[in-house]
Amino acid sequence: MTLFINDWPVLDQPTGIGVYAQSIFPALEHFPHHLAGGAGGRASLSARLNRLCWSQFGLPHEAASQGASLIFTPAPEGYLGPQSIPQVVMVHDLRPISHPERSFQSLYFRFWVPPLLRCCQHVITNSRFTAGEIQRCIGLPEDRITVIPLGYDRTAFYPTTDQQQVQPYLLHVGQAYPHKNLRRLIVAFSAVAKCHPDVILLLAGKSHPTESPALQRLVAEFGLQRRVIFRPYVPPAELPDLYRGALALVYPSLWEGFGLPILEAMASGTPVLTSLGSGTQDVAGDAALLIDPTNTAMLQEGLGALLQQPSIREQMRQRGLQRATLFDWSRTAEQTAAVIERFLV
Repeated sequence: MTLFINDWPVLDQPTGIGVYAQSIFPALEHFPHHLAGGAGGRASLSARLNRLCWSQFGLPHEAASQGASLIFTPAPEGYLGPQSIPQVVMVHDLRPISHPERSFQSLYFRFWVPPLLRCCQHVITNSRFTAGEIQRCIGLPEDRITVIPLGYDRTAFYPTTDQQQVQPYLLHVGQAYPHKNLRRLIVAFSAVAKCHPDVILLLAGKSHPTESPALQRLVAEFGLQRRVIFRPYVPPAELPDLYRGALALVYPSLWEGFGLPILEAMASGTPVLTSLGSGTQDVAGDAALLIDPTNTAMLQEGLGALLQQPSIREQMRQRGLQRATLFDWSRTAEQTAAVIERFLV
């Protein structure tokens, strides 16, 4: 019984998939296993196409050559057709299906992911919301899906009382995809910025080829070039201090499978504003200020409340710290290993 762990989806600048893989793989190492790939891939179109080709032809061949009886991939990638070696995959979200773009990723999720998930022995996902989306969009029965919430690194994300910043800031963490709803966030911030001239909005994350230029033009229209700061990809080692130094995490996504920054911010003692619905509410529960992400006025009101009322920030801080105790990477890893063990025969 050998487990073949397909690590190719982990990129050289790891985001959610990379954090997840690094956190759960140690719990899988007690199985007889072979690890393929390793962190270091790129997100370019050519790299994605090469990975897709390898997944279809190289993955089953290499797994067979290692005598594997099960393939596990920490992302919805794998091979189609007759399953000579069964597969278990992790689905973090179906955003490219629900919020498609003109991109290879959206095409992949539309045409490859549905038949892949139907082929797979079992699917792991991170929230009840995403499990429901898998059932609704792909027709997978409930008994072939296991929900295992994500966790956070307790040695990195924890509260402090002495974090001082020269300039107070509201923080958003995540790549600037259109569904992140950053246009409405900038509009809402422009309305409250006049009353809080010392506060900046820090948008931390990879740029988006079409959305980021549009966001920068919007910032210029409001004359907020010195108040809205675009910071590129933040290395994992720098994230904890970024959370701890923020007045609040503002995360008004239209759609999320889970929303790992919400959990990391809560664990860091940072108040959170996020969206009703989708995986954001699954994570936040009643420990965040929840707003309708399509309602700019409601978003503006939420930002104003966080900036004007320290008592609300403290209430969200305390609730967030309590909520974060429900999530743990060790628990995620143990539950994932238990699913793998069921099918490793």
